[in-house]
Amino acid sequence: MLFLVFQLDQDRYAIEARRVTAVLRMVAPKAIPQAPAAVAGVFDYAGEPVPLIDLSQLALGRPAQARLSTRVVLVPYADGAGRNRSLGLIAEHVIETVQRDPAEFAPSGVDSAGAAYLGPVAADAHGLLQWIQVERLLPASLRDLLFAAVGRESA
Repeated sequence: MLFLVFQLDQDRYAIEARRVTAVLRMVAPKAIPQAPAAVAGVFDYAGEPVPLIDLSQLALGRPAQARLSTRVVLVPYADGAGRNRSLGLIAEHVIETVQRDPAEFAPSGVDSAGAAYLGPVAADAHGLLQWIQVERLLPASLRDLLFAAVGRESA
């Protein structure tokens, strides 16, 4: 299976490439007032408003660093009604893909109840690679806030 690899600080993470719609250069999003810190805002993609989550802010409590390799990873995400909507993820050091057998990934041994999106890990020559479970990325309350805000933006 092909994975898109990115970093949060020095740690490596992977998203299944089949779940990625596009990898875009950084955008200047419109802010959503009073949104949680991880919500970078909303941007237009092909005429559709897309909510944008800063993965560094979500996971590490700090904004992503502006680098040439910082990208917006566009993924489909189920809204509260089960419809797939576009979601943008700001990720740092997005420069490679790797081919891995899903069977090579094993549980990390750490209960990450506060970060349900953290999946199993696999080792390689660069250290550990952790599989991000995109469908578990947002708590329901944040998902509903984002897609409700996007609905208001497009109205």
